[in-house]
Amino acid sequence: MGKLRTIRLALLVFGMSLGAAAQNSSPQSPPDTAPAPAFGQNAPVLSPENPPVTGLDEPALDLHTASRSFISPALQVSESADTNGQNALGGSSGLESITRVLGAVDLQQFWPKSDLFLEYLGGGAFYSSPYDARQLQAAGLEAVTRWRTGQVTLRDDFSYLPDGSFVMGFGGVPGLGLASGAFGFGMQGGGLPGMNNPTGQVGSVGNIPRLANTAIVDVVQAISPVSAITVAGGFSNAHFYDPTDVLVNSDEVTVEAGYSHLLNRRDQIGVLYAFQLFQFPQYTGGQIYNQILNLRWSHTITGRLSLIAGAGPQYTDLEQGGDYTHWSLSARVELRYRFAHSSVFASYQKFTSAGSGFFAGANVQSASLGYTRPIGRTWEFFSDFGYSHNTQLQSVADFGVNASSYDNISAGAILRKHLGRSFDFFASYRFGDESFNVPITLEGSTGRVDQRQIGGIGLEWHPKPTRIE
Repeated sequence: MGKLRTIRLALLVFGMSLGAAAQNSSPQSPPDTAPAPAFGQNAPVLSPENPPVTGLDEPALDLHTASRSFISPALQVSESADTNGQNALGGSSGLESITRVLGAVDLQQFWPKSDLFLEYLGGGAFYSSPYDARQLQAAGLEAVTRWRTGQVTLRDDFSYLPDGSFVMGFGGVPGLGLASGAFGFGMQGGGLPGMNNPTGQVGSVGNIPRLANTAIVDVVQAISPVSAITVAGGFSNAHFYDPTDVLVNSDEVTVEAGYSHLLNRRDQIGVLYAFQLFQFPQYTGGQIYNQILNLRWSHTITGRLSLIAGAGPQYTDLEQGGDYTHWSLSARVELRYRFAHSSVFASYQKFTSAGSGFFAGANVQSASLGYTRPIGRTWEFFSDFGYSHNTQLQSVADFGVNASSYDNISAGAILRKHLGRSFDFFASYRFGDESFNVPITLEGSTGRVDQRQIGGIGLEWHPKPTRIE
């Protein structure tokens, strides 16, 4: 554990020191979303419209060039009817009213060659039957420093939550969204398969508080107008405050390096190598080592389409009472497409996760689909569907759940109405299903299925940002 803390500290210090060294303290000017000119022109391989395919950022279909530094607060209040408010095994136990109050504070600061984004989310969930109050806490950071031919980005995502995530079915979250698991404004799932969910929180049972933190430093360096190398390192952990001491805590270290090459204005290829270490308490699961090689291809039409596909071999070494090794496939396909008045998102991933606390490591196959569309001038509609199949990677006596696999299904829709410039009203619906292959016991309930339906309404206030330049 001491070694892992040292690695994490080194990564953070490395990213912050690069940012400090490159920062220019001259008078503030409007920032650029692309790097400064290089090789006598704007290096195409560094464009935010089509960044390196082996990096953590993905092509931006919505380029909102920011020009002002500001502080922005927001507040959201919602009321929902929940068929399984305690998130317990065995299915529906009758409707329960849950009130949620969330506040957000965002900071956006620009310098000539550096950008800083900070966000804090905090609030509570108040259950009616039986009465209970649970705190919700999350914070996000993204710091970017650019030079003539590259950039370094430091990202951090921290959360303390009772059931795994700020669920979109509750109406989304206030603020810019930096602290809700997106890892900044460019990273929507870049890097390795599963990189957009590094703490392995694919599903949850019970209102068990959990603390999760992920820190990632990634560097992009152009070596010509059409080629770039990328390097990234990250550390994440997940700690479950489970009174029954069943769920498995985990730490994860990832280091990856890649080479990207533009074939033409729209097509790009790349190769990525990565090393992963999953570490669990020795009395529960020992360690898992992964070595991954991914070949990548992307096709981008600026402002309209982004398609990324990658696959390759993964070599896994389990350290549990001896070594057990095997080969498997690592893969990711992701499509984003913008129509005239709507957008769709679809993805498929196959990767190894920390196990969501249920297992000491899991093989995951997941698919997701999203759709968003404005309705008139003041209405917006969003819907999504997700499915994952999670298979136990190693058997651990007396820890984790006694199942060998589980499926997670989620689906939801949000209808949002803009009430002037400062208020939004929303109505939402969410369905969730956690199905294990055999009955399990967790937090005082026993069963094979945890099913939940949530319908709610809410009001969000986001006043005009306060400029700080």
